[in-house]
Amino acid sequence: MTRLRLTPTRPLAMAFAIAARLLMAVLLSGAAGCAGQGVTKTGFLTNYDQMTPKANHEDDLIYVNPGLKTANYKAVIIDPVVWHPVADGPRLSPEIAARMETAFHDSLVKEFGAHFQVVDGSHCGNCAGVLRVRAAVTNVRRSRWYFNVIPVALGVGAAAAGDFVPPIPPPAPGGASEELTAVDAATGETMVAIATYNNGMPWNAVGQILPYRHARRAFTLASKLLVQQVTAGAAPPAAARS
Repeated sequence: MTRLRLTPTRPLAMAFAIAARLLMAVLLSGAAGCAGQGVTKTGFLTNYDQMTPKANHEDDLIYVNPGLKTANYKAVIIDPVVWHPVADGPRLSPEIAARMETAFHDSLVKEFGAHFQVVDGSHCGNCAGVLRVRAAVTNVRRSRWYFNVIPVALGVGAAAAGDFVPPIPPPAPGGASEELTAVDAATGETMVAIATYNNGMPWNAVGQILPYRHARRAFTLASKLLVQQVTAGAAPPAAARS
């Protein structure tokens, strides 16, 4: 028996490619309005006037105390993260706010734990040689899968039909903005202060579907940035922001 074999046709490939590229053009034209997150100044920090962009982090605001000596610190206290939204920020349910606070706190514990002993603030004596980290989630945007799945499907369809299109920016990406600081636990002097943010990227397909996966990635990047500034290590490559 002769089997019929269906093969992708060039017209089908062209149709998917044209649709995907048209959608990409529309999304790129409105990218500025869809970016979602940005640097915030909510009043959680107290020294915004000292904070400026740094090399590889031109979109962030960062302050590093010129007297910071990382070798002076062996331990860190990480206070509970708080939801401290911008004036026009979203209204999160208490359950979602708590999940965001916990996710950011867990990320800070993980990143600082690779360099310092993480201790309870009530057991550090006079707290000499200890840093205290305070952090706030200041804005959150959830991914909306029912919008984001369209460019994903078009890109997959174009590939299946034998063509290639670049990753298409998601029309409704997630993301988060954060403000965080590390102070000398004994004196209260600010050692590092940061206002940062991150938005979902086209290649993070899972984050386009799960509502807060992009926000969790933003928490990880913010935690890594604070650790990098505290330890004065080599600056990591700037993360793409969309």
